[in-house]
Amino acid sequence: MRVLSNKILSNHVFSFITFLMLVFIFNSCNIKIKKEINSTFEKVKRIEILAYEDRNQWTKEDNPDFLKLNYIQNGKLEINKKYLRNRISLNKEQIEILKNKLRKCETENWAAACYDPRHAILFYDKNDKIFGYIEMCFDCNGRRSSENFKVFSECALGLEETFKEFGVTYFGE
Repeated sequence: MRVLSNKILSNHVFSFITFLMLVFIFNSCNIKIKKEINSTFEKVKRIEILAYEDRNQWTKEDNPDFLKLNYIQNGKLEINKKYLRNRISLNKEQIEILKNKLRKCETENWAAACYDPRHAILFYDKNDKIFGYIEMCFDCNGRRSSENFKVFSECALGLEETFKEFGVTYFGE
């Protein structure tokens, strides 16, 4: 009976230690994401949210390589206006809301294979150049980002309602 009791106790201890390790790992990841977001937002002069026609529907001339986002060239937005549905510059209050939403990082853990991106967040520096972006497909929970935003780009997938609150009206056909 005593052996069984010790075995049960050791299983509980092992479970508890595993739980603590998972909490530690999760918190470490969250801390890294929050630091990265804070660092990024210190550089931000302004932020724009774009809503556009699904990039799969663009002409080859306007979108020669679907896997590469090509409407940002040399820190400037170069998108054919015929695809653009919303272009919203965030005010200071909205920028703070966006920052806090990204820090919370509320996402769903699912994805589909479609990747029909219709939205992007563009981050501008003090020289009014785009220094980073996150492009997303709310339909499949997919995203692409500039290298400097990869750490927290997944956090943008939970922003559809926030985009609506900011005035984005286009979410597909």
